[in-house]
Amino acid sequence: MIKAYSGLKGLAILLLIIAGTLLVISIFSWGVANVIQLLLPLLVVLSYLLIVIFLLGILPATFFKDLRPTLCMYSLLMSYTLGVTTWMVSFFFVIKTFGFWGIFFAFLLQFLAPLALAGALLKGSWQIAIHLTTWISFAYAMRFYNKWLLNLNTPNQKLRRGKIIDIELS
Repeated sequence: MIKAYSGLKGLAILLLIIAGTLLVISIFSWGVANVIQLLLPLLVVLSYLLIVIFLLGILPATFFKDLRPTLCMYSLLMSYTLGVTTWMVSFFFVIKTFGFWGIFFAFLLQFLAPLALAGALLKGSWQIAIHLTTWISFAYAMRFYNKWLLNLNTPNQKLRRGKIIDIELS
C-alpha cells in the first residue's frame, strides 16, 4: 500500500511538472507573439532596408580591395540580423497559424522558417510566403558572400592538404 502511494505521488508530481512546463512555454510563446505583432511593421521595413543596403552598398563596394575586410564583417552582421527578423516573423506566423503545437513541432524538428513558409503556402498567404522566401534567400546569400569575400581577401595563402602555406609573390 505504501509503495503504490509513493508511486502515484511521484507520477502526480511528474504530471504537475510537465503541465507547469507546458503552461510556462505557452505563456512565453503568447507573450513573444504579441511583442512580435507590435514590432511586425518595423521588422518588415528593417528586413527590406538590409536587403537594399546589401544590394546597393555592400555589393558595389566589393571592387575596392581596402574595404573587403570591413565588408565581410558588415555582410555577416546583416545576414544574422536578417536571419533574426526572419525567425521572428516565422515564429509569429507559426503561432498564429498552427498555435502552440506548431511551435512545439518546429522546435522539436529544428526548423521554424521552412515550417512557416510551408504553412503560408498551404494557407494561401502568398505575400507572407514571398517575404519569407526573399528573406531566407538573402540571409544565406549574405553568408555565402561573406565566405566568398574572405576567400577573395586572402590572396597570399593557399590551402593544400589541410595546411595553409604562404606563397611569395614577386
